[in-house]
Amino acid sequence: MTRPSPPPRRSPLPWRSRLPGVAALLASTLAAGPLHAAPTVWSRALDPAAHEREEHISQADALLARYDQLRRSPLLERVEEIGPLWLREARALYERAGAATSRTPSVRLRYADILEHLGDVQGAVATLEGLLRLQPPAPFRADAWHALAVCYARLGRYTDEIEAYDEALVLEPHAASRALLLANQAEAYMALGDITSAVEGYRASLSTLGSLDMVRYGVTTLWGLAVALDRSGDLEGGIENIRLARTYDRADQQINGAGWFYVPAHDEAWYAALGHWAAARSAELGAARAEAYLQAVAAWDAYIARAPGNDHWLPLAKARRAQCERESEQTLKTLKRLRKLAAPQRR
Repeated sequence: MTRPSPPPRRSPLPWRSRLPGVAALLASTLAAGPLHAAPTVWSRALDPAAHEREEHISQADALLARYDQLRRSPLLERVEEIGPLWLREARALYERAGAATSRTPSVRLRYADILEHLGDVQGAVATLEGLLRLQPPAPFRADAWHALAVCYARLGRYTDEIEAYDEALVLEPHAASRALLLANQAEAYMALGDITSAVEGYRASLSTLGSLDMVRYGVTTLWGLAVALDRSGDLEGGIENIRLARTYDRADQQINGAGWFYVPAHDEAWYAALGHWAAARSAELGAARAEAYLQAVAAWDAYIARAPGNDHWLPLAKARRAQCERESEQTLKTLKRLRKLAAPQRR
């Protein structure tokens, strides 16, 4: 989160999200100017290496700014090709500056975010836990707990993740950021199989948002609630929430946007299945509806194939697949009947 405005540190991912630490956190730092005033002769004498450390950090931050700008461009293949190179170089510069033990909270937060982006989640956890032991000011503790929760999600430490979100919520005053924390926490409850707490968390998240915030913060939460309702046995409620999400984001750009990741990874297929199913029911009777049903069934097949045998939701996924296929078959039968009636009659 950047202060004083409330945009979240992380965009919501089904789950959870990645900091825009490389985006929001870095942007706030660069906008605010240098972390420290230019070193004086006396400060250089007291700490000869300080200027060199700040130069390393400044160079690293410039790379992060370029990376963030590249991520916002349509050239996705360039992000995948060049982005990791810049991040690895920024990591090396931060490490030469001693970022892992820096007493500057923003430096540690950005360093942890780099580690997470490069896949060193354990290293990010160690960095964030070390920062929290220093008891930095509340805004930085909120950011650190949020970032730590996302790392715990990546590691499958869902109970620790829920507790980290509780810590962040104690410190977070802004409604939009609280909505994101609550939605992400709801995902952790869903991963543990606690569907009641998941539904309550999503609804609590949505209740904090005004209409102007719904486009930016509420769309993916509606998707999460849709999956949670479906898994609670309310398929119709789930599909209705997807329809509502699409009134704000017709092309599903947010749910398919860069930066999202799914925990567990095969959950992506459940979201896709419900999305295609909702599209099928909304489409006019014809080829578009039939195709959407086929895509929904294929997504259910993908979930069933990828889910481990002990998955909480595997039995329901099989039941939903059968139900969706029945609807698909009924659609095809109706189409054939209508085509037959529309065909010219021979005399």
